[in-house]
Amino acid sequence: VVVETNSDSAMACGTIYRPQELGGAEKFPILAWGEGACSRDGKSNSAAMAEIASHGYFVIADGPLNGGSCPSIGMPNTAADLVNMGKPLLGYIKWAIAENDKPCSAYFDSLDGTKVAADGFSCGGLMAAGTSADPIMTTYGITSSGLTGPDQNFYSKVHTPFKALTGSTDTAYANAKRDYQQLSDLGIAAVFFSKNGAGHGGDLTAKNGGDFTKVNLAWLNWQLKGDTSEKGKGFLIGSGCTFCNNGGWEVMSKNIP
Repeated sequence: VVVETNSDSAMACGTIYRPQELGGAEKFPILAWGEGACSRDGKSNSAAMAEIASHGYFVIADGPLNGGSCPSIGMPNTAADLVNMGKPLLGYIKWAIAENDKPCSAYFDSLDGTKVAADGFSCGGLMAAGTSADPIMTTYGITSSGLTGPDQNFYSKVHTPFKALTGSTDTAYANAKRDYQQLSDLGIAAVFFSKNGAGHGGDLTAKNGGDFTKVNLAWLNWQLKGDTSEKGKGFLIGSGCTFCNNGGWEVMSKNIP
């Protein structure tokens, strides 16, 4: 995995994690990631980002690689604020798609701009939620996150499958579960995973991103690569689901095709 920045002004506040080899037959889906506390620190979840990138993803984490100032983002209370919070992640995604189409770009013909996801930890999950109404999105998820209160205006605009991941003692548990219930009640394909005993962020900072990253990666494999094996849908749904029959997890799903 290569970790790098780009001098383009649109990427001044982003850190890229990508497979070393570009330009081959495989086109890499795009993931934009928001950091905990909206800290804009591109290295904050480096183990998880590198693990996901190593499986064939072009990941852009919010925040510079080596520090530096970026515009601050406040905690939202309304859908209008969520839209503003999502703008940095959408900006990275649209930049990457444009770069893929430029013959002079290092990323030319290496990315799949039709397979796009956003996710994030805590406040960063709200940044991901802010992308969900954009038609460019394929899916979005939240990790130890969730709206601070129910917002039907927001829920009604979500058009993609949704993943919620949290811990049972997580301060975001109730918010994540409410978002899952509200969206699944509207017919959105959704999954909810909660690791028993895990607190805020669970084991996201563990080696290779821990169990939290296993769930996030399987969701991406399923939604962005169509993988129904034990590395994708089969890891999350059905008789072979790794955590579904595990007493250490609470697992729910609804509207799954």
